[in-house]
Amino acid sequence: MFWELIATVLSGFMAAGVALSLRLLIKKLPHWIVPAAAGLGMMGFQVFSEYTWFEHTKSRLPEGVAVVATHAEPAFYKPWSYAKPPILKFVAVEGVKEPMAGDIKKANLYFFERRMAAQHTQILVDCRDRMQSDFSDAPKWGKTPMTDDITKAVCQ
Repeated sequence: MFWELIATVLSGFMAAGVALSLRLLIKKLPHWIVPAAAGLGMMGFQVFSEYTWFEHTKSRLPEGVAVVATHAEPAFYKPWSYAKPPILKFVAVEGVKEPMAGDIKKANLYFFERRMAAQHTQILVDCRDRMQSDFSDAPKWGKTPMTDDITKAVCQ
């Protein structure tokens, strides 16, 4: 997050520098063009960063980890997000090589959210009945909207 702040400030300085250069070349440009360009440069970088975060983070996942769910929703304070909401949360699964009994496999679920640390939990996956459970002494088997994608990724 620190480097994102540095990049945002540098984007503002670069946009202000371009506007200042234009203002020196074209004398009729108003005085407010430089701070306005700085603000637009910083805002533009933040929008770009939001829309590229998912693909960048997904590309850094190790081999064997599959994305099973994404979450994109618009926000009222980001009017551009109504046209195409950015993906700011996603869930990934990684099958564990450790053998379990029968068709049951262990898997790691990772929950990613922009500007937050990734969360991790272990689950059990029943490949035969295509169900999942929490990793506990008395597992409760069931289905979630992600279960089909999880079993497809884990039970290959």
